[in-house]
Amino acid sequence: MIKLTNSVCINVAAEAVWERLAALEDIQLWSEAVLCSTCDGDVARGVGAERTCELAGNLTIKERWIEWDEGRSFKYEGFGIPLVRRASNHWSVHPEGEHQALLMSEAEIELKCGLLGRLLEPIMIVRMRRMGAQSLAAFKFLVENGRPYEGNHSELPMAPTTC
Repeated sequence: MIKLTNSVCINVAAEAVWERLAALEDIQLWSEAVLCSTCDGDVARGVGAERTCELAGNLTIKERWIEWDEGRSFKYEGFGIPLVRRASNHWSVHPEGEHQALLMSEAEIELKCGLLGRLLEPIMIVRMRRMGAQSLAAFKFLVENGRPYEGNHSELPMAPTTC
């Protein structure tokens, strides 16, 4: 089981961070891995919401929200991810005064393939940490500037992980 925790300090009020995070279909604005995303069905926010993400390499994954604490946190499960048996991610927004918020992501990933999966874990951890840090830096840029970063997310400076 891989457990990854990432965080970023964002220089806007927690309510604004939450509103951007809760706009589930906007993930492609801050995650380079996601080319396009749509919410399927009648629920686009809250428990039961489902999102389909088209990724590079002609991959499509599905995500389903299983927890939602309005204004504070949510948790979803991912399906159809190559080499992954089970994946979930818990996101939470923590106010840090009036004009800052700490955004946290806590992911749990269980790989398929038994021994081969275990051998791949160190490589996957390094790659996922880098992708997570870049996505959080891009999310920070989006929220603080009101527009997505237009360059490669790896060009963004590392964002502070605490406020």
